[in-house]
Amino acid sequence: MCSSVAPRLWFLTDRRIREDYPQQEILRALKAKCCEEELDFRALVMDEVVLTIEDGNLGEPAEMVTELDMHNIGAQERTRMHSNKLTSYMVVCLGLMQGLRVNGELITAYPQVVVVRVPTPWVQSDSDITVLRHLEKMGCRLMNRPQAILNCVNKFWTFQELAGHGVPLPDTFSYGGHENFAKMIDEAEVLEFPMVVKNTRGHRGKAVFLARDKHHLADLSHLIRHDAPYLFQKYVKESHGKDVRVIVVGGRVVGTMLRCSTDGRMQSNCSLGGVGMMCSLSEQGKQLAVQVSNILGMDVCGIDLLMKDDGSFYVCEANANVGFIAFDKACNLDVAGIIADYAASLLTPGRLTRRMSLLSVVSTASETSEPELGPPASAAVDNMSASSSSVDSDPETTERELLTKLPGALFNMNQLLANEIKLLVE
Repeated sequence: MCSSVAPRLWFLTDRRIREDYPQQEILRALKAKCCEEELDFRALVMDEVVLTIEDGNLGEPAEMVTELDMHNIGAQERTRMHSNKLTSYMVVCLGLMQGLRVNGELITAYPQVVVVRVPTPWVQSDSDITVLRHLEKMGCRLMNRPQAILNCVNKFWTFQELAGHGVPLPDTFSYGGHENFAKMIDEAEVLEFPMVVKNTRGHRGKAVFLARDKHHLADLSHLIRHDAPYLFQKYVKESHGKDVRVIVVGGRVVGTMLRCSTDGRMQSNCSLGGVGMMCSLSEQGKQLAVQVSNILGMDVCGIDLLMKDDGSFYVCEANANVGFIAFDKACNLDVAGIIADYAASLLTPGRLTRRMSLLSVVSTASETSEPELGPPASAAVDNMSASSSSVDSDPETTERELLTKLPGALFNMNQLLANEIKLLVE
């Protein structure tokens, strides 16, 4: 993609969720990061955007510069172009393509990176995804990309993507047609009862049932809304009322949370009254979450894991628009800040590598003294205390000494990052 002047970063979300905690926190973090890094920032919502295709193209060049025009460009602009490895023998698009308008304003300079937050259950491929595809085709780097979002819009689509990659999945059936739920009563019987029944576009634990037998399943077919297909899934009894939420950013596990229901129901979602607490996760569990994220092509996601008696896991769901209000509180993390750091790192490759690496260490140090979830890894089990208070670090402590102290106490992440920044500057 062509670029001009300061790197640009956009935050694109949906008006229906703009005021929710995750979007407000990401907006805060991105503004702070762009101010700190001197990046050009803009926030907008989907319904402000108008897309254009003119003369057979996504847009028209706003300003073209060729060999013949170089003598008309000032010395400062020529210096900038050469510093960006743009020579006079290249055709350079300074203003990019005029293929998009925002609130009537013609956009002539596009962002290199766009942080996307759309309500996955309501995503419309003929509207929201159209906007994202347009930006991607204009050369913008989206996080998450439109295909990654689509991979998580429908729970069965997620399993279709993961199947064949060695990812442990509970046996799952679904169907074609609009109202063929009833025909699955016999087809899904091989999964045995009780079995899990989910709306493929459900979210926050809603439209999820545990069918006791065929009669119960038949009753459900008359009670539920058939606005989307349902899936039928083998029941993982040992994980009833509990699962592990893993948040992955940029291919790194930044934190893990054990979620437990408080009323005996199967779903453990905090939005349904479940509680979350920091937990340790085996290396096997972390690698599984990263593997799922990579297969689905996601930059930011939440992976939910079901626990088996032998300490291994099944993948339950993947969330492209993961919420983190309970996660932040339980794990003492600033997920929005981590997302902002990663977005900035895409603009300046390598510049934030050490900080992103440190986030993984901090995440591990913020885990509890609960038994590690999953088979024991070859490395020593984390020995953290959930009740430990944050320990202030000595700003003069070397990075090596700082990191060796992590396994002994729960660190305040922001303080630790501040010290790391000081070390980088010094």
